Amino acid sequence: MVWNPGKPLFGGRYIINRQLGEGGIGITYLAKNQRDELRVIKTLKEEILNHPAWILHRNKLRQDFRDEAVRLAVCHHPHVVQIETIFDEGNLPCMVMEYIEGEDLGQRLRRMGVLSEAEALLYIRQIGDALTLVHSKGLLHRDLKPRNIMIRIDKVEAVLIDFGIAREFIPNVIQRHTAYRTPGFAPPEQYELEAPRGEYIDIYALAATLYNLLTAVVPTNADDRRQNIRLEPPQYFNPKISNRVNQAIMRGMDLESTYRPQSVQEWLNLLNYDIGNDIASITPTVTIAPEFKYYAPIVVKQSNWQCIHTLKGHSSMVNAIAISPDGQLLASGSSDNTIKLWQLGTAKLLRHLGRWSSGHTSMVHSVAFSPREQLLASGSWDNTIKLWHLHTGREIQTLTGHANWVNSVAFSPDGRLLASGSSDNTIKLWHVHTGREIQTLTSHYDSVWSVAYSPRMAVANSQDEQLLASSSADYTIKLWHVHKDKEIQTLTGHSFFVNCVAFSFDGQLLASGSADCTIKLWHVHTGREIQTLTGHSNSVWSVAFSQNGQLLASGSWDNTIKLWHVDTGRLISTLTGHSNYVRSIAFSPDGKTLASGSDDDTIKIWRQE
Repeated sequence: MVWNPGKPLFGGRYIINRQLGEGGIGITYLAKNQRDELRVIKTLKEEILNHPAWILHRNKLRQDFRDEAVRLAVCHHPHVVQIETIFDEGNLPCMVMEYIEGEDLGQRLRRMGVLSEAEALLYIRQIGDALTLVHSKGLLHRDLKPRNIMIRIDKVEAVLIDFGIAREFIPNVIQRHTAYRTPGFAPPEQYELEAPRGEYIDIYALAATLYNLLTAVVPTNADDRRQNIRLEPPQYFNPKISNRVNQAIMRGMDLESTYRPQSVQEWLNLLNYDIGNDIASITPTVTIAPEFKYYAPIVVKQSNWQCIHTLKGHSSMVNAIAISPDGQLLASGSSDNTIKLWQLGTAKLLRHLGRWSSGHTSMVHSVAFSPREQLLASGSWDNTIKLWHLHTGREIQTLTGHANWVNSVAFSPDGRLLASGSSDNTIKLWHVHTGREIQTLTSHYDSVWSVAYSPRMAVANSQDEQLLASSSADYTIKLWHVHKDKEIQTLTGHSFFVNCVAFSFDGQLLASGSADCTIKLWHVHTGREIQTLTGHSNSVWSVAFSQNGQLLASGSWDNTIKLWHVDTGRLISTLTGHSNYVRSIAFSPDGKTLASGSDDDTIKIWRQE
């Protein structure tokens, strides 16, 4: 049954004007209230409630509908559609919402072709601010897309609508939600009935919405992406998109939820573009010039590097690898929560660490060999560091103290200290033999992604000059006097997250890799930027010097490894073979073997021919 124009509802408080639309189980009407103001009334379709397949579930349908209305009513925000009241009309539950005169972003996109970056970012920030409130109320929208964002006709203001499949969530707890999704906008978690739930679900959809607004292309859906069908960066379709926005979109749409920003505000910060409130500055012709320029590097033909082994043993992404000081062992850490030890020369799997009760309870993000004793350290997103005995595989100690993910671990050259960098924005120094926390270094204002000690040769004159480098999502690198608990210098120049740092073996140079797709070389003692290496088309996640200091390797989310001549900055070789992001790389001590770990769940061993 459909309500006809003129039908009174709720004791005559509302009069039906006309039907607006209908979905699978719901129907909406335009109505007027007693003050002659237009309102939208949403209710369930009566034929659904009376359908034999739904009769046993209709009480739950009514309750779910009322719950949606109540949850939405507490989300009072200028960019969320507002609820006026909730009532029952006969056996049909109804919610009354404000009427938003205007067009949805899907319509606006069809009318304009693509939106300027400035205009799209204005709407996305408004909706992001609204989502922050929605999430604080324990609610996921689960259906973000241009069609569910209205633009008011009288001002440039976006409003989030249609909370029909919104659900309550507890962060990172496995919950059962109806597997409803809009292809292209829904993350892989929404293809599963049971999965961990978090803000990152709506972040994926918000990033996909921005992708669509700037390109007029619906992104490759998550299910296809899991079958290795590539998601082209939005710049592929619209070169006018700034690099920062391009990177933020790709980060927000990472298939692995743990690699997306974990809050909407964190993702909005990646955009780092203050469009202000003056809409007069936004016109359909506004474009934003790219912030970085990429130049084709000069390729120097030298000896070839070939993949000689592909190691398959992990059941998920390989986030971290390290080669032992004697060049005999390779350690790998994975999102399957385990660490594996391999014989580097033969690629033979020697040992599994942490498969049973002693293991990490979340992904292993970093591994490091002790320079002297037979120890391995692992840092995990379970907020802990573990020390392992290599020959027995036994866990020696678990170091606790970080309040968030441990992203990086590094031993001091003498093996007595261990440094750890965390998403709690701190670096901690630990005494290896006692497991005691010695110092906490605080100066970064965002996640610390990488830590590295300067080598022994750089500090031969005095132990007091031991240096530690740290890189952060705050776009900076910091150098510290370890024994003085003192920050020496902050190196600035990258325009996005600094994901990794590495010292050269003479301690004179520091390399940094960033989500701005570049690698920078710095003079350690002066803090001066020497060179910027360009050539990667996506975030750089790992850098490593060869021991003779002639080569620098870089691993990137463009699925490649690049080898650079340190003195000239010229690109020597690009190694291809991984089918997904390269997360970690390491040189053998003789510089003739290189190992790489990837999101394709494999490790590759490369040898110089």
